[in-house]
Formats: sequence, structure tokens, C-alpha cells
Amino acid sequence: MAKTVGLSRKITLQWLNKAVELREANLTEEEYKTKMNEYLSFEIGSPTNLRKTREILMRLWFYEDDQIVTQIRNEALPLIKKHPDYAMPIHWCIMLVSYPVFADLSRLMSKIAEFNDVIILSQLKQKLFDEWGERSTLYHSTDKIIQTIKELGVITANKPGKYTIIKHTVSNSEIVEFMLHVALKVDGNSYYSFTELNDFAVLYPFDYQVSREIVTSDEMIVCSNLGGELSVALKEM
Repeated sequence: MAKTVGLSRKITLQWLNKAVELREANLTEEEYKTKMNEYLSFEIGSPTNLRKTREILMRLWFYEDDQIVTQIRNEALPLIKKHPDYAMPIHWCIMLVSYPVFADLSRLMSKIAEFNDVIILSQLKQKLFDEWGERSTLYHSTDKIIQTIKELGVITANKPGKYTIIKHTVSNSEIVEFMLHVALKVDGNSYYSFTELNDFAVLYPFDYQVSREIVTSDEMIVCSNLGGELSVALKEM
């Protein structure tokens, strides 16, 4: 069965922050939809595009039909309230767990950036098509995801279709710990060496440092010694 793309509209940081604000207002689903429709209608004229954008935002921050997303979101909500300056990396992590295409695109962008200073959109699309299959919905959605990443301040366009990565420093240990939980869940391996924790492909836009103190004191992480090296794994959620 083909994987669902889902992330088919450009999303801005302001819209994501509004989604969190409405989430914290304890609205019913219909109340949330009404408020979000009112907010988005100032920038989105098409009813179809408005609905699609609203549903993406609600999947990220409202709907509870996915246990993993809900658990990660519950961890994220108090953090984004406590540390609003780090809203962007928190939103990034929520998108990683909510939309597999976003995580896969992030991995590919990180891999390309290892060897090239410039990410060429046509090459990126082809690599994504190789993994997901070449279909019109993916072709359209890739452009929207790239626009979203640009809106988040993670990439900048040198020329049309050519992008460079803008790194963001994350020095807050609570945010780093949250990012680590998400990366361990999304990446999917059983165990990681300690040295691998600062180099997750899905976290490519961020400069961060995972300390031994973070992993050894984290109740959600299991530490062990394999071959004389500290290894970590995420407890089952």
C-alpha cells in the first residue's frame, strides 16, 4: 500500500503558533475548526486550501487519533509554553512524528548537505520519488513542504530551486532532551551509541549538544554499556 503524503499545503510558523494557542483554549473540535477557519481566512481565500491547511494544523496539534503523536505533543505543549523562543524546533519535531514524508525529506536533505553546500530541488525530488514512488500528489506536496521549511527559516533560496541550510542553535537542555526523544522515535533503530546522538539526520537544521547528564538522568531513555561504549535506547511509549 502506498504511503499517505498528507502534508500538501504550505504551513507558516505563525499558523503553527496559533494552532498551539487554540489547543490551550480547551475548545471542542467544532469550536477549534471555527476559530482556525476565521484566523486562516485572512490569508487563504480558497475554501479548499483553507480546509486542507486547517486539517494539517489540527493533525499536528489537536487530533488524538495517533498515540505516538499525542504522547509527543503532550510532552511538547508545556515546553512551548515555557520556552516560546524555541517554538520552531518544537514544531519541527511535531511534524517529524506526524508526517513520515516530512521525516524522509529531512533525512534526504541532511544526506545531500553532507556532500553539497547547495540542495538542488530537482535532485531532492528524484530521491524522494525513488523512495515513495513518483506520483502527482507527492510532486505537488514536495514543493509545499519546501515552502514550509523556508517559512520556518531553515533554508534560504540562492536561486530558484537551489537552497542552502540555515543552522539554528538549541542550547536549552529541556528542548534538546525533547528533540532527542523525537529523533530516537522517528529514526527507529533499537540502540544508538552516545556519539551518534548529536548527528541525527532528521534534526539537520539544529546545532545542539546531548550531554551524558541528559541521557543518564532521563527516565524515558535506557542506557547500557555495549563494547565499553555508552549506548542508549528510547523506552517503549
